[in-house]
Amino acid sequence: MSKPIFFYLKKYSYLLGIFLFIIILAKIDLGSILVNIKNVKFSYLPFAILFCFPILLTKSYRWNYLKRKQNIHYSLKDSFLMYGVGLYIGGVTPGRIGEVSKVLYLKNNGHSLGKSLVSLVLDRISDFAFLLTFLFFGLIFFLDLISKQILIFLIVIVFVFLIILIFGFLKSKPSQTLSKKLFYFIVPKKYQKSWGVNLQDFVKDIKIYNFKNYLIIFLITSLSWLFYYLQMYIVAQSANITIIPLLHLSIILTVIGFITLIPISISGIGTRDAALIFFLSPFLIPKEQIIVFSSLMLLMYLFYTFVGFICWLIKPI
Repeated sequence: MSKPIFFYLKKYSYLLGIFLFIIILAKIDLGSILVNIKNVKFSYLPFAILFCFPILLTKSYRWNYLKRKQNIHYSLKDSFLMYGVGLYIGGVTPGRIGEVSKVLYLKNNGHSLGKSLVSLVLDRISDFAFLLTFLFFGLIFFLDLISKQILIFLIVIVFVFLIILIFGFLKSKPSQTLSKKLFYFIVPKKYQKSWGVNLQDFVKDIKIYNFKNYLIIFLITSLSWLFYYLQMYIVAQSANITIIPLLHLSIILTVIGFITLIPISISGIGTRDAALIFFLSPFLIPKEQIIVFSSLMLLMYLFYTFVGFICWLIKPI
């Protein structure tokens, strides 16, 4: 029996980004790209690379903080190595889904899958929460006064609603009953016993965190993204993209961050290029120059992957 076309689309979806990148290259002047490469200020790049380490350190510290609240104790060094390995595997998987590999370290040390997943899930959610918050508030600068008032009102409503929803889901018995019913509906019967234990561990441990913990996590996350925005601003300067203020560039990079999470490419190749062209072209920046900027961003990402590979050699799974 032949497999449906949807199976192949899902299996090889990461090739869509490569295909998109080929289309982009076919529509631009390769000679102009070479000229832009020659004009790159390579002396800026070492300063951009230096930012990789405070970014990784703050993210590792955040993950370590999350684990300690669960009474899972690792040194910051070990957390850094494990986090780096997650980046290494995530760098060669669509949508960076390989970062889930960090869970294997905890599981191999005797922690249940449900317990191990808590810190990983909250680690990823903290990035999403920051990016959404920054994006909402950042867009205020692009709207007129009336729209600002409306947007601020909507942000407050959504923010309050999310807090009520999250804490309500974690604390209230009706919501837990609903989640269990959903669990038993989705999970096949033969896996319900083992998976049920993991679900109980997950729900039990995620209730450990309080508002103060979430606030600390958000502040650490904000610091790590500040380092990232400064790093990319230096990269943009090296590509001679100097007309875009740091705030505008940060907002654009935030949107692109969401786009590259879609699992249709490896390391954001193709999707990042197309998104950058879409958002930077209105600033009258040539497409060839944008592609060079995107390539330098990929170079930074490959450096993260290289650091992760070194971490793998030191502390393999």
